[in-house]
Amino acid sequence: FIINNSSKQAIDLFNEIKDPNEIIITLFFNACAQLGTGKELILLKSISSKISNSFYSDPYVVTSLIDAFMKCGDVTSAEASFDRSTKKTTPVYGAMMKGFIINNLSQQAIDLFNE
Repeated sequence: FIINNSSKQAIDLFNEIKDPNEIIITLFFNACAQLGTGKELILLKSISSKISNSFYSDPYVVTSLIDAFMKCGDVTSAEASFDRSTKKTTPVYGAMMKGFIINNLSQQAIDLFNE
C-alpha cells in the first residue's frame, strides 16, 4: 500500500493488527509520514506512547518515527524520540537533520551535525 501511495489503506490495515512487530510499526510510521497531516500526528503520538522501550533500540523504528514526526511538523516529539533512542546510528542523525531542514530549522541541523 505504501509503495503505491495508498498510505490511508496501510494505516487502516495497521489498526486491525493486534500485536504489531518492529517491521509493521516501521511501515505504519512510514505511512503516517507519507500523509503528514494532523490526523496522522495524533495517531503517531498515540502509537508511540504505547510501544515498548525496546523499540527505541531499533534504529529503523526510531528513524521512521522521527521522519514521521518531522513530516507532520512536530519537531518537539521528534527530538524526544531522538533523545529516547538508545542506538543513534547515522540514519537516525540523518532523519533529525533532514527534519530540521524541512521545518526551516537549518541552524539546528548544523548544530546536530557538529555534535
